[in-house]
Amino acid sequence: MVRTAIALFSSALCISLPAGRDLFAAAQRPPVNPQAQAMAEFKKRVDGYLDLRKAVTQKYPEVRETGDPAKIHDREVALGKGIAVARANAKAGDVFGPVSGQLLTIVEKDWNARSPADQKAILSEIPKGLMLKVNQPYPPTLPLVTVPPKLLALLPMLPEELEYRLVDRRLLLRDRDANLIIDVLVGAEPTRAE
Repeated sequence: MVRTAIALFSSALCISLPAGRDLFAAAQRPPVNPQAQAMAEFKKRVDGYLDLRKAVTQKYPEVRETGDPAKIHDREVALGKGIAVARANAKAGDVFGPVSGQLLTIVEKDWNARSPADQKAILSEIPKGLMLKVNQPYPPTLPLVTVPPKLLALLPMLPEELEYRLVDRRLLLRDRDANLIIDVLVGAEPTRAE
């Protein structure tokens, strides 16, 4: 009886040993850096957008004759509409995704580092009630304000087809050739004293 119990215990131990090894191996793996993981996911989402963009761009060839601004503008509009149709279900945060929290912190710190006079000047340049949405062309009435260099240095690198735009406290991701807003950082709304 004792021998049978020992044999059964040994068998159970041997059967469960591989699982024990897996637990040991999992404990030995270094922890995943959540910021690095978020950046990797952001890059994956940007690459996914670029793949979609490449497919749409094939329908709208580059304008060879750059002396005619109307042709360049027409292609920009057509490309923007084509991308918007291909991303019809896109919503804010689809590309920024898991880095949104990190980006919000960076933008908020930048905003808070500005003087009240600078903040007021920035907000005075933006029309009240301005809505910025995904798949909307960047408004032609707004200047193409670049992101300040110190802030830009803190943001993830982008491929040349894309750029960041900062409109008041809202960080946008813009497709340069299509003049299209492809993402809006949710949560960084302007604080305007009415």
